[in-house]
Amino acid sequence: MKKINSCENLLTIAFSPHRIETLPFAQKLMQEHDFIILEEPKNPLFYDFLENKVSLEEYLKSSDFWFPEFVKETLLLMKSLYNQGKVILQVEPYLEIVSKLQNVGEKEGNLENLLEDPEIKEVYLRENKAVGKLIEFYEASVGDDFSKIISTVKDFSKADAERFRLRDYLRAKAILKILPPKGKIYIESGTIHIYFKKLLHIYLKGTWKISHKFLLEDFLKPKFNKPWIFPPGELLTLRYILKRKENPQIEDLLAARSLIYIKIIPKEEIIPTPEDPFPHATREISAINMVNKLSFEDCKILYKSLFFIKNYLEAEEIVRTYIFRKFKL
Repeated sequence: MKKINSCENLLTIAFSPHRIETLPFAQKLMQEHDFIILEEPKNPLFYDFLENKVSLEEYLKSSDFWFPEFVKETLLLMKSLYNQGKVILQVEPYLEIVSKLQNVGEKEGNLENLLEDPEIKEVYLRENKAVGKLIEFYEASVGDDFSKIISTVKDFSKADAERFRLRDYLRAKAILKILPPKGKIYIESGTIHIYFKKLLHIYLKGTWKISHKFLLEDFLKPKFNKPWIFPPGELLTLRYILKRKENPQIEDLLAARSLIYIKIIPKEEIIPTPEDPFPHATREISAINMVNKLSFEDCKILYKSLFFIKNYLEAEEIVRTYIFRKFKL
């Protein structure tokens, strides 16, 4: 990647999953920017940690983290960059509102008071809708009607897309309010937030140079000629986020493949090693390649076989054997 000219007014959106294997690429790119905007809600202990007023252990106890090892390594990286004079901000208003709603307590009137804020109410409604659709999927998933299961997957994906559109809108607006007059700004973003990038292009057209990079593209592009490869569930949700023309055949297939994909990828964090430097990307690409060989009917057959299997390696072997027999490899 070419060095960034010091006089550029640049905003870089760094698309990345929350995996340790991405951090060396993130560090390299962050070094070339003055401001770093993280994709996480504000934590009252964040700057205390950066300034050595609280320990890493104390900070980690302050909240529940989905990817604790990634968070640990990221915090250490942030402290190093902060000590170099980088400005680091946490900006994720949607998740902050979700946290408020979760912590509102049982005291009568608390929720009603919160919902007087139109923004909070909108988040509340979208969260409620998505959770309701997820429950409908869980209820259908134990039945034998595969078409109904697929329908509930798509319904949830549509509700999830509505959440993502609002989340991207709120974050883009929040970032606009804190942009400095000039500088080089790094914005952390999950890979599914393509709409967020689109919004920034709309809002900042002509005032900032906006670029983007998938952090793992240096690993992926030489092998697959693509900067990133989306799994079927994300492709389905992105169709709805970006309001693509509906195509039931494509959407049904993506929904069906997503049910198999989630069974054959690891759920726990895997720490990179010299022998396995990209453990998640390698396994996820392998899983995507496998499910892309499956038809809708293949997924229907495999769904029943995999339903009660918890071990992803066991599930992966079943799918691999099925594909081997189907194509007589």
